[in-house]
Amino acid sequence: MGTRFGLPLAAALGDQLRCAVFGKFGLHAPGLYEGAEVTSRIRTAAAKVTAPVLFHVQWDDEVFARDGQFALFDVFPSPDKQLIAYPGAHAEYQPGATMAWCRFVCSHLLDTPIF
Repeated sequence: MGTRFGLPLAAALGDQLRCAVFGKFGLHAPGLYEGAEVTSRIRTAAAKVTAPVLFHVQWDDEVFARDGQFALFDVFPSPDKQLIAYPGAHAEYQPGATMAWCRFVCSHLLDTPIF
């Protein structure tokens, strides 16, 4: 739910946002209940995020279809956007993903590459 609620916040922050990590969310979610549809709001918010973005995809996500996740990634206008993908279902966790998020955020907050 971080992307669902974080994207509108990131859009509202505008130039004040230094970087953002999103993921495990997409523009196509056939399994969501009626009333949970937020595609137009999410697309509009994502189109306003110009800060560097790291987007995490779970390759076998059963909640958000892979093509919908890629479609959301494509909406970000940021010239500095990266996509990472890990195998597994929506709720699965890969330790490498957390390290990737930390490196991305630290490198943008410190303005220095962290490897």
